[in-house]
Amino acid sequence: MKRIILAIVVFGAVLTPLVFAIKQSQPTFEARSLVSFALGREYVYVPDPSLTDIRAPNAGDFQGFVNAEMLLLDNPKLVREAIETVGLNRVFPDMPDTEAGLVGATIRLDENTMIELITGSYVVKVSVFHTNPIIAAELVNALVSAFLDHRRVMYTERELTTITARLEKAQQEAEEIDSALVELLGAPDATGLQIEYENSVRDEVELNTELRDARLNMISLQQRKTSFENRLGFEAEALAAETEIEEAQSRISYLEEEYRETQAHIAQLSDIMPRARLLQARQEAQTSRIAELDLRLRDARAVEVSGFDNVRVIEEGTPPINPVSMSEKAQLAIAIVVACIAAFAAYMMAVLLGSRPRSPRDEDLQAPGVTVMKQSPRGDDRPAHVVR
Repeated sequence: MKRIILAIVVFGAVLTPLVFAIKQSQPTFEARSLVSFALGREYVYVPDPSLTDIRAPNAGDFQGFVNAEMLLLDNPKLVREAIETVGLNRVFPDMPDTEAGLVGATIRLDENTMIELITGSYVVKVSVFHTNPIIAAELVNALVSAFLDHRRVMYTERELTTITARLEKAQQEAEEIDSALVELLGAPDATGLQIEYENSVRDEVELNTELRDARLNMISLQQRKTSFENRLGFEAEALAAETEIEEAQSRISYLEEEYRETQAHIAQLSDIMPRARLLQARQEAQTSRIAELDLRLRDARAVEVSGFDNVRVIEEGTPPINPVSMSEKAQLAIAIVVACIAAFAAYMMAVLLGSRPRSPRDEDLQAPGVTVMKQSPRGDDRPAHVVR
């Protein structure tokens, strides 16, 4: 009977606080909103490769874009704006209407907010958990609305201002590069400089060859003149050879002058070309940068006009009907089971302790009117006294 009473006491001791906690707790509701991210105006769906042979178009870096948008959405600043929109007193009536209370409410709601990417798509689910289903729906809608407003401000005003400033600076740098090329080459285009250098080198080789041939011809004419001078009756031929030698000397002088000018021109081009190539590379890079910034500016203006068609709210938050937390009946059933297990454990422990065999020493201790004195700690051999 004592064991049954002990089990009943343990059952009540365990069940009572559990029932009290269940009665004091409130059901939790989840309100969700779905935000779709698309490439242009087309919805992007990525099927599972193990289930189908269909391959979705390569989205490039669009996955990173969605991850960046999720990080932007998971922002305590947006949570605070949602609380201010719905009202702190409605969201958390137990929080004081002060700055410290607003900060605490932001932290509390941020812990009850979940943002996740639905597998196989570029749809982001935003969930808010609250004990009031109406307030949960208002909070999730306010959070998504704050995200869209913040995104619009960031991608229109800031983006347009930043891109416009960068484009103006790039155009100014391009004008400075063109001025440096005009000062160096006399024209803003350095593409013909390499061709001019190659032509000059080719002219140098040809002039060197002609000059060598002219000098060999000069030596031949001089030998011919000497041969005619040593003969009688060849005065006319010697005079003609003298004339040819003078013409050959004039040609050699002309070729030598052209050769020196060509070498000087090549030396000048060799000095200019490294600087011109650097300026040309900067000019090409600046042209590509201007084209990229111009394209980004056009896209940003198109996004501003189109109203961000690539981000759409495909499902707004509505007050949920069923709570996501366990029902009260289920919680009471679990509490009863836990209390029964505790009572059964207490009963079994009492049974085990009661069925333990007794030793002779325990029986002597339980005999009436008997006191057993322990041996004296002094270590002597005197027997212990027994008093009856």
